[in-house]
Amino acid sequence: MLRKLFLFVFLLFLSALSLNAQRIQVVASDGLPIASVCVTNEKGVFIGTTDNEGWLEDTKGAQVLNLSHIAFQDIAVPLADITDNRIVMADVEYVLPDVEVKPKELAYVQTYFRLIYLDDDGPLYYRGGVIDNTYEFANHKTSSKTRSLSKGESGLIRFLISSIVGRYIDKMGQLTDVPAYQKILNYAERGLVTLTTEPSGRIIVSDSVCTLGYIDTDTVARTRTTSFNARLFHDNRKKAEAKAKGKKIKETKERDETYFEVYRIDEEGRSRNDDFIMRQWQISSEHRHSSTKYMILLQAYATDYDYIDKKEYKQLRKENKVDMEINELRIFEKAHKIPALAPDVKAAVDKLFEKDLTK
Repeated sequence: MLRKLFLFVFLLFLSALSLNAQRIQVVASDGLPIASVCVTNEKGVFIGTTDNEGWLEDTKGAQVLNLSHIAFQDIAVPLADITDNRIVMADVEYVLPDVEVKPKELAYVQTYFRLIYLDDDGPLYYRGGVIDNTYEFANHKTSSKTRSLSKGESGLIRFLISSIVGRYIDKMGQLTDVPAYQKILNYAERGLVTLTTEPSGRIIVSDSVCTLGYIDTDTVARTRTTSFNARLFHDNRKKAEAKAKGKKIKETKERDETYFEVYRIDEEGRSRNDDFIMRQWQISSEHRHSSTKYMILLQAYATDYDYIDKKEYKQLRKENKVDMEINELRIFEKAHKIPALAPDVKAAVDKLFEKDLTK
């Protein structure tokens, strides 16, 4: 009897271990794995991110998984509802407005962005805003005017993050000089990365150490998607250079920095700055002096396009003015069909804005 009781308890223990260390894979409706999905638990606490094959190695005992990715609809999935260790995310219903190309001096692109800083205590900082971007054809110059709102768990957290890296965060929501896929093609020309085309048409980007990401081109939808782990790329280069010189490189805590971008393409497969559609910038690591994990997740969407002159641009900025309050930003999200955050993450973010939401 005692032996049976011991065996029963032991099996329960193994079952608990198996549950706590459950491994899941996140895929799209076509079965392709989704990399860089941000996963949090029912309290909005960061668990981890999926790798290039869509795998999250450990759900860490969470009863509900909240999944966030810019190109897919955020969902909350009870662990008990997961079958075959697989979760399917649906494409976003976000649709870009049609735009007629006009012989004007400026391309105008309005973008909306939001950033969440999460760690073992849940969301600690939120930043969001609307950006007016222009691309001047004559001199190939981009410029941006940003209006943003930020909130921290405490006034000190908000002050430190906003004052030290606030401008850098805002910049990640703006148009860039060079799309991510073009940077990767430049790396390939210099022999820094290898590009391998799979039967599906997906281009796998890798270096001598590992896979760094991929490039997908959809000629029907006329879009190009790029996913690339920039931190891994730079770390591998440093290690290779140090090894070539016979030097040892100081080991640091693992850190992922992944870019996910989508651009429109023309008939030749090229993109200009103003062809931007969406971007996700994601950093995950551990705090330097502790084992506390953290996640920084930024998502940016193009919400309006036009071809205008400088006088029209000034008028457009006045017409598109959005008050920087959380309620106004939520209204803006709905009006432009920006995918909502996963339910538990949104609830945790709302706690940062409780007083503002009751106004």
